[in-house]
Amino acid sequence: MEQEVQRFMIENQLLEKGQTVLVAVSGGADSMALLSLLSDMRAEWSLTIHVVHVNHQLRGDESEEDRMFVQNWCQQRNIHFREYRVDVLAEKQTEKVGTQAAAHTLRYQAFAAEMNRVNADVLATAHHGDDNTESVLMKLNRGTSPYVRLGIAMERQFEHGRLIRPLLCVTKEAILKYCTEKKILHRDDSSNESDSYTRNRYRKYVVPELKKENPLNTIHIRRFEEWQHDDNKVLMGLAEDQLAEIIIVKEKDTVTIDKDRYLKLAIPLQRRVIHLILNCLYNKGIVRDFSSYIEQIELFLQSHSNFASIDLRNGLKVYRENNCYRFTQEVYVESDNYCLELAVPGIITTPLGRIRTEIVSTCGDETVECMYIPVSSFSSPLFIRNRRSGDRFHPKGVNGSKKVSRVFIDRKIDLPRRHDWPLLVDSAGNILWILLLHKAELPKQQAVDHYVRIAFVGNT
Repeated sequence: MEQEVQRFMIENQLLEKGQTVLVAVSGGADSMALLSLLSDMRAEWSLTIHVVHVNHQLRGDESEEDRMFVQNWCQQRNIHFREYRVDVLAEKQTEKVGTQAAAHTLRYQAFAAEMNRVNADVLATAHHGDDNTESVLMKLNRGTSPYVRLGIAMERQFEHGRLIRPLLCVTKEAILKYCTEKKILHRDDSSNESDSYTRNRYRKYVVPELKKENPLNTIHIRRFEEWQHDDNKVLMGLAEDQLAEIIIVKEKDTVTIDKDRYLKLAIPLQRRVIHLILNCLYNKGIVRDFSSYIEQIELFLQSHSNFASIDLRNGLKVYRENNCYRFTQEVYVESDNYCLELAVPGIITTPLGRIRTEIVSTCGDETVECMYIPVSSFSSPLFIRNRRSGDRFHPKGVNGSKKVSRVFIDRKIDLPRRHDWPLLVDSAGNILWILLLHKAELPKQQAVDHYVRIAFVGNT
């Protein structure tokens, strides 16, 4: 395996002699194999090696034992080691994402911080061929756009340097065999056995069945993914050239193209032209995967009637006119501000629906649509108002404050709805609840006699 990995790195120019390498090491078989391999290359290649270990604090003592294992291994070999502790549960709650997504975000933030701290040339991670197979299959099954990369790139830009994945050329089986032969100790992550995570299910059930059909499937899928990615880069480049030829108007919120010249393009180029236009209009990253949009727009543009339009999310409209197609992200004109005093008990109607309040003696179970507030914890009276410029609040379970506008973006609330979305505030201006989206951290109360129960009841 050593020769195969070194050949892979040399052929693809992943690593150069004399470089500083930051290795991401969890303590598992994959990362320990990579670390051991690079450590053995250290003298011959004149490498300076640093290790970064991210403690996700999700497995109690296991997480701490992983850290100690990796740190001791590095100390015995005089390799620089640094641990980063991250709060995955807080990130998960704040950003409303799954555990894996939250862990991934925090992990790469830690990698970036350490790469900058030690001024490393490359960050090396231990993704292998089977990881790539899982990624391709998961994205295909999810219906991901063919215009985004399906697999794991062997290298990419990362901070001031590059991220490399030297083990993409080998399988998990080869890595385990290498660990056995080299007597490389490693840790086992119990969470890898949980069926709660999609990737684990693919790893345990889908990929093994494919290997039964063809043991070389990892090689074939990696080759297919790389060729498909290369082909798409060429086609996307051609689409960019064609778009430049057929474009009539390009403004901040509008792109207009020549109808006849667009229709003369090959279908694959037509679809990519639409993709490029959407990327231009959604330059702030509101939407990443345009597959469903492209399909709708393609059918709309191919119909024969003139002077029609189609409405899509986030203010996007496409107009079919006499001799052109016009794509526009229409600017939403905000309505007037409102601020309504909330009677307790009582019912109030907001642009989102009705809200009912009452005084209760006990705190029941809170839900997305219900909140209990100790009477002594806020400044009376309460108000329902829409957002204001610069609004911030202190999310429950999170240190520090967060912009209300960021919550709307993270929760993918359409632009026209954001301005009118009701916020619960007290007379001091503290935001207590962004209705249905996020509650604020309330002051701790020693003894509570009564609560205000606030419930969103919709239009019933």
